[in-house]
Amino acid sequence: MATTSEVGHAKNIANLNLLNSNIIALGSIYVPSNPKLKLANLQSIYTTTFNHQQKVNTLLAPYSVAVDDRDLIFKPLNRELTKLRKAYKATEGVTTAQLEDFMTIIRKLKGVRKSKTLPSTDPTVLQSNHSASQMSFDQRTNNMDGLIALLSNTPNYNPNEDEYKIATYQAKKETMLAKTQAVVNTFVPLNNARSERNNSLYHAEDNLVDLANKAKDYLFTILDVNSAQYKAIARIKFKKR
Repeated sequence: MATTSEVGHAKNIANLNLLNSNIIALGSIYVPSNPKLKLANLQSIYTTTFNHQQKVNTLLAPYSVAVDDRDLIFKPLNRELTKLRKAYKATEGVTTAQLEDFMTIIRKLKGVRKSKTLPSTDPTVLQSNHSASQMSFDQRTNNMDGLIALLSNTPNYNPNEDEYKIATYQAKKETMLAKTQAVVNTFVPLNNARSERNNSLYHAEDNLVDLANKAKDYLFTILDVNSAQYKAIARIKFKKR
């Protein structure tokens, strides 16, 4: 799924291709003294940034799938734990102290707060958000160990229903570990690809946006302000994200 920012990056790249097409149409009158503004260089920058964006697009899909798969195991957890509490409470011989210990673990497992943040494709922001999110999922998985230990050490806890069995929660914990690791494995190359793409678009010394805008400045020196070519090129925008 493409965020507004991802669409914006692709738009800058597409607009450079459009600008290059307009330059080709102008023919021999486009002769900038700055070698970095020559058509061949602009075309090379387009190819480089297009390939960088394609790499991001390719890596975004497996990351999104990994996040969705992780959500499938974590999202139902709160409801499942509410039902487990009733099964635990119904166990013969469970003491008040044991029930309090159980509820302490449950609160930790349910206590993940999700802060709403605006979408971003800045690699530094993404890395920070990912690290915080990863920690919360790691903590929940770790607390699952505590829950399993408590159930295992409750003498009469031996439910007939599969969904409440200790083995079920042991399997659930292993799945949580695997799904969380899959997100890590797909995030790292995606974040690196975004950093490479953003550098060529916005941060490198000869980045796409700066050179494209300089090329436009030169074009405005050789075109009549009332010409169709001038008006068409003026509509091509390059913006830093």
